[in-house]
This record gives sequence, structure tokens and C-alpha cells, in this order.
Amino acid sequence: MTHPRDAYWKTYLDADVIARCEAVRRDAIVESTGVALQVDLYEQTDPKAPVLIVNHGGGGYSRLFVEPALELHRRGYTVVAPNQRGQGYSAGDREDFTIGELVENIVDVTIWARLRYSGSLYLLGGSIGSGLVYNAAASGAPVDALICHNLYDFGRIGDSLALSRFAALGRVPGFSAMMAALLKGLSAVMPGQRVPFGALGNFKAMVDDRDQRFFALWRNDPLPIRAVTLRYLRSTFTTPARIPFERNMLPILVINPTRDRMVSPAVTRQNFLRLGGPVAYAEIDYGHWATGAAFVAEYVALVDGFLTRQPRRTG
Repeated sequence: MTHPRDAYWKTYLDADVIARCEAVRRDAIVESTGVALQVDLYEQTDPKAPVLIVNHGGGGYSRLFVEPALELHRRGYTVVAPNQRGQGYSAGDREDFTIGELVENIVDVTIWARLRYSGSLYLLGGSIGSGLVYNAAASGAPVDALICHNLYDFGRIGDSLALSRFAALGRVPGFSAMMAALLKGLSAVMPGQRVPFGALGNFKAMVDDRDQRFFALWRNDPLPIRAVTLRYLRSTFTTPARIPFERNMLPILVINPTRDRMVSPAVTRQNFLRLGGPVAYAEIDYGHWATGAAFVAEYVALVDGFLTRQPRRTG
């Protein structure tokens, strides 16, 4: 029997999109960090087809990426969309996890995909997922290129604050250091203490005016996480990538939404400027999260255009 929450994703989509998704999408399970991760697969029949692993952000899950996944699949990509531990349809405590564990999830899914497919392998992450995919690649995920929709550094308290309602206070001299010390102290004493997720992020600003219908539906979605532990919060600024941005060597496309009112686009821009390696940058005229046919067309064209310029692995 299907639980009502398992089908809620359909409320975001038209009937024809749902039908196309159900005709293509398959389920897989990948074991990682001691739990079973549920993974959505949009597979090509050719195992040598390029593979794009799409990773959700803190307020999302795999099934919110159906429309771009279908369009990328139509263009010849195998799309792999995992749910991280405790999120979406995956197992695990729905409030207690760390950045390091989520990075390990992505590494494990990428290794699983490398064993299953022989084509080029790419990682895409949005919002918090942008930093997760960079950290995963820096931790040894066997990928050929990255796409970061936003770009955040989990080694900096400033980026952690920028993701929250306290972004403006981060500009006050000494506030970042004070918050870092406070969170370290509290998380050491009561690491499992839950904090409402909505009290941390300004989710009302997640979309621009064109996507208010999506936000109204998202507010009632039973799947997005609603609280996180102090252990998680501490990890958002104490988990630097093993390879700093400045020493990156992978091809990376950074996509920066200029209408983002949830997290300042300046954060992504500044982190992009730190990147070494063969990188590219694109700005899009949308909010932190976006939906709709025009967005999907522009977004997929950016992603596909960047990836088709990369050398292709053929076996």
C-alpha cells in the first residue's frame, strides 16, 4: 500500500509529466553510512551514456527534480537522483545527520554508479547540495565534472550564517566567531538537541514571485526535514573540503540565481572566484529554487551545454 506521503510529489506536477516519470523512473537502493538510500533512476539503455547524479539540498528530495530529470533523460543522459540519509525516501533519523555523512552518501552513490555504468560521470548539487558535491569530489568520488547550483563552503562559519536568517549579523565584527564558539560548546554538551529547520532558514524567500504555487505546496509537503540537531549545525561550518576551492582541478560549472533572496548571490560569486581549475560561471534570473517550463529549458540547456564540452568517457 502506498503511504500518502509517498505520493505527495505528484501534487507539484501535471498528469502528463507524472505519466512520463512513471514510465521511465525506476528505484534502486544503495547502502551508505549504515542506512539504505533510496535512489531514483532515469536510465538509458546504453550503459555508455553519460550519467548525471543529481543531489538535493536541505529542504528537498529527489522527486522535486522530476521535470529537469526527464528533459536530461530525453537529451541522452542517465539521471541518478539519490535521497540522502534521513531525507526523502531514504532510511535514517530524519533530523540527525552531519555534512560529513551526507558527503559520504554522495561518494557511495557515485562509486555505485561507476560500477553500474561505463559512460562519463557527473555530479550536480543545488543549494546545500552544491557544497556537498564539491566535498564529495574532493573526497574521491570518481567524477569527470561538477555542476554547482550555488556554491557554499562548509569550512567557514560565514557561509553557514549566510544560509540562515542570521546572515546580516555575520557582517557584525566578532559575531561569526561568537556563534562558532557558542555552537561548538552547545553541540558538545547536547549534540542531539533538535532545532526547528524553519527557524534557521528564511524559507519564505526560497522562491521568487513566479513560484509561489510551488512554495504553497512545499509548505505542506510531509517529506522535507522540519528540524535538525546541533550536531548537524556544527558540521555546516566544521567540515571543510579535503581539497580547498583554490586547489580544485576538476571542470566545474557554477550557476548563480540572481533573484535569490534566501541566500545572497554574492556568497556563490565569491566562492566561484576562489575556484582553481577549468571553471565556468553562469547567472540565471531566478530565485533560490525555481520551477516551470521556462526555467527547466534554460537550466537544462546550461547543464547540457557545459557537459557536452567536456571530454567523454566511452568505457
